[in-house]
Amino acid sequence: MQLTDKAIRGVKGGAKPVKMADGGGLYLEVTPAGGKLWRYRFRLAGKENVFAIGAYPRVSLADARKARDEARDLVKQGFNPSHYRQQAKQAVIDENLNTFAPVADEWYQSKVDSWSKGHRHHVRTILDKDILPRIGKLPIRSITSPLLHDVMKKIVARGATTRAILARQIMGSVFNLAILTHRADTNPAEPLKRQIARCVTEHHRHLEERDVGDFLRKLSDYTGHATTRIALQLLMLTAVRPGEVCGARWAEFDIDGQNWTIPKERMKTRKPHIVPLSNQAVDLLKELEPITGDTAFLFPSQGTKTQTMPTQSIRNAVVKLGYADKFSPHGARGTFSTMLNGRGYNSDWIERQLAHDEGNRVRASYNHMQYLPERRKMLQEWADLLDELRTGAKVLPFQRSA
Repeated sequence: MQLTDKAIRGVKGGAKPVKMADGGGLYLEVTPAGGKLWRYRFRLAGKENVFAIGAYPRVSLADARKARDEARDLVKQGFNPSHYRQQAKQAVIDENLNTFAPVADEWYQSKVDSWSKGHRHHVRTILDKDILPRIGKLPIRSITSPLLHDVMKKIVARGATTRAILARQIMGSVFNLAILTHRADTNPAEPLKRQIARCVTEHHRHLEERDVGDFLRKLSDYTGHATTRIALQLLMLTAVRPGEVCGARWAEFDIDGQNWTIPKERMKTRKPHIVPLSNQAVDLLKELEPITGDTAFLFPSQGTKTQTMPTQSIRNAVVKLGYADKFSPHGARGTFSTMLNGRGYNSDWIERQLAHDEGNRVRASYNHMQYLPERRKMLQEWADLLDELRTGAKVLPFQRSA
């Protein structure tokens, strides 16, 4: 006769343990102290065994029967339910040990030797400050797309859109490694790609020509740190990337020869890049030299001589100038390209000045010096044009000089 809840509730402990059978090997053991424990008796490999299911009423009669049926199915397959449960518990423990942080560190170590020093520092900083504090201790299989989206939104809220993009790429790469090493089944960063694509468009906003003069006038009157102003002015004159300006070293400059040679270790393309310096750029360097000339870097971080100014500093300057919705520092390259292409300059000169990667490796081997005389003249004319726009002089359409 099967048990009922009423019968179970009514039974009391006696001098000795009492076993109340429910059928199919399931029984309730009532201890002298009144405890009520579910047990399942089974035979495996000719030996009788007992599987402890749990205590009543925490495990109800219906749940006990369900557990018995599941245990019986395991026995039919040749498994001991007790051993199976121990293995399942251990699997959960192991799963909890496979948190995001060690997988992220493993991925970082596998890539770090192929990166420039600046990129290594950038990735490590994003991991340590933006990603690991939020998801580092979570089991990697438990991490969902919304969790990763929250990480990104917190970065975007600070105005660091590019940092959020790289954070998504980092998290996606860590999950790819986890999948390859059987520690994850899916990559929750994948659904975030479309959202990030919209952020990229916003981040690379370039100045429209009609706004360039006003922006440069406001920049000339900037009341923040002089180093930040000069960094942003140099960025406008040279069309290099913000990180290449902020990480510049005095040793890279030949002021007399008016050349800036950025070593391959600091270039996105991993190739050296020669930047001809206009007279205006040289004047900025001479203004800067008394301020930071005794350090290795043109733009050391405030309060230290051993670290460089973060790119966020020039982004913050753009915000202070009232151009947060119109322009981002990386967009200076777009302004340079748009305005000079529109004036008929050779597109190869422009692309070379932008240091865009050359797909042909043979050409790339000598391209870092290609068009240097032409680019020198183009950059001087570009600097003169910016001066005209800044001073409000009437800018007439002109053909590039031959």
